[in-house]
Amino acid sequence: MHLSELTIEGYRAFGTESVIQLNKGLTVLVGENGCGKSSVIDALRLLLLEDEYGRSGISPSDFHRPMGQPASHKGADRIAVRCLFSGLTEKESVAFLPWLDALEPDKASLSLVIENKQNDRGRFKRTIWGGASSSAAFEWPLLDVIDCIYLPALRDAEDKLGAFRGSRLARVLKNLKGDQPPGTLHPLEKKATAFNDDLLKEDVIKKANDGIRKYLHESLGAVMGQDALIQFSEASFDRIVERLRLLFYPKFPGLGIEHKRDLFRELKENSLGYNNLLYLATVLAELESVEGSETLHKVLLIEEPEAHLHPQLQVRLLQYLEKIAESDRMQVIVTTHSPVIASSVKLNAVNVLVTQEGASPISAPLAFCKMDDQTKFFLERWLDITKSTLLFARGVVLVEGIAEALVLPELARIVIAQDEGLRPQGSCLKDFGISIISLGGNFFQYFVELFRADESKPVRIPVKSACLLDNDPEKESAPTSQAPAVSKNPNSDLVQKLQSDTYCRAFMNLKTFEYDLAMEGNNLQRMSRVFLGLVKTDGGIRKRVSDSASKDWATVGNAEKASEALWLLNHIDDAGKGEYAQALAYDLELTLAEFSVPQYIKNSILWVL
Repeated sequence: MHLSELTIEGYRAFGTESVIQLNKGLTVLVGENGCGKSSVIDALRLLLLEDEYGRSGISPSDFHRPMGQPASHKGADRIAVRCLFSGLTEKESVAFLPWLDALEPDKASLSLVIENKQNDRGRFKRTIWGGASSSAAFEWPLLDVIDCIYLPALRDAEDKLGAFRGSRLARVLKNLKGDQPPGTLHPLEKKATAFNDDLLKEDVIKKANDGIRKYLHESLGAVMGQDALIQFSEASFDRIVERLRLLFYPKFPGLGIEHKRDLFRELKENSLGYNNLLYLATVLAELESVEGSETLHKVLLIEEPEAHLHPQLQVRLLQYLEKIAESDRMQVIVTTHSPVIASSVKLNAVNVLVTQEGASPISAPLAFCKMDDQTKFFLERWLDITKSTLLFARGVVLVEGIAEALVLPELARIVIAQDEGLRPQGSCLKDFGISIISLGGNFFQYFVELFRADESKPVRIPVKSACLLDNDPEKESAPTSQAPAVSKNPNSDLVQKLQSDTYCRAFMNLKTFEYDLAMEGNNLQRMSRVFLGLVKTDGGIRKRVSDSASKDWATVGNAEKASEALWLLNHIDDAGKGEYAQALAYDLELTLAEFSVPQYIKNSILWVL
């Protein structure tokens, strides 16, 4: 069995009913801050009564309040959380019989409603039930067979692995203890008792103990006095393990090999990142320690596992969590802001949460995007750290190569500065949370599957996306707006296919990015001046570029301008498009004046904004 679906209503950002799909193994919840990732985790903690920091409480601020309402607004009338368990085995169906779906016996549900009414003690009324009816008596022991463990984002691993009652290490050892026959001592208790007996025989301990008893007797007398005894530890199993603490050594010798005990150090001498990993290893050991017990399902909730970890450790950790989740040992649900993590797991594991103005966050599990196997395989290989930032963005511009990625941010600044509605909100794409993603090739057909709407594809990432396509006609063609050329771009059909799409659109130029820039206004003059700085020779090329850099191209006819734009494009290709784009971007950063943005670029930027 596994948690397959979570429904939330009235809780924090989730004003209206929202459904979050969860995978059988690993689910990685990604999205920008405030999109509801932590609320999903906390809703599960409420429902499954997770107790990492005591029973999760509810405060008045947890009840959803629409934006624009004052702080005194009461909030939603109730919080409703429901989870659906799917794939129950015959044994699990018998165990969870009161929770079963009448029509689908391999599914069970658990629901919780918290009313926004506080009693005299300041507590909110809760109603929890399994199955369809809320009136049936709830069998609390059924919750005990679902083991849920939570690791918060800002966890104090050193503190949690210390020696105290209820420590994480003590919980592991207690789970491993197993059942003890009544009236018998655990081997640890026998050893502790014998050790305490031996302590009292030591001369130093005996003298100290006798001295303390003597002064107690002299000061208080036999009637009012108390007795005292020095011992190392209380000899019960629980008290023994609560005095144990975890130490570390920075090198792992291999399974079956141990370092000398005196080499190990206190956790306060370790790095925060490695302490987090030690903490996680202890949690996994605890979950494994309940193997074979009455536990029927294990859920591990982790917020921001990337905390204090460098990228390689992030990748290793998530790949391991994915491995143990796939082995059916437990269900793992992770929240992250790390594009390293988002790019290191399988696409099906990723669930994108997107904020919607005035509405509840939307969940977009990529496993439900209905991509064919080739598209999925391609995206899993190409969603590297840079490209995976599209999963966290409020809008995305997909471009073919490095030239567009370098220059487009400066062109966007021009577009924003010229728009009265946008100008007060920000000055660049970063201010609006827009990411530019360079695909490193003409692979738009794969990436649009993440965003485009389709009747057969009910799930997609609901953020605005724009594809900037090169027309790519014959190499020596010099098209103009009056005389366009026939496209050779295999993705040219996207312009028509996506023209009415809700979230995804494609925009195409006359020829290529640099060519179209040169065809606009007097851009050719400035672009020639930038190229002049890259010319290493002192011959005919330098002279032509120098002449072009001093000419007013705004007054020249399209045919002549197209010829010069083509010549410049071909020589930029020879010199290196990346180097030229870097020089042009730097020049534009210094001043945006007197540079015109082609209409297809302007349209794409306005679309995502």
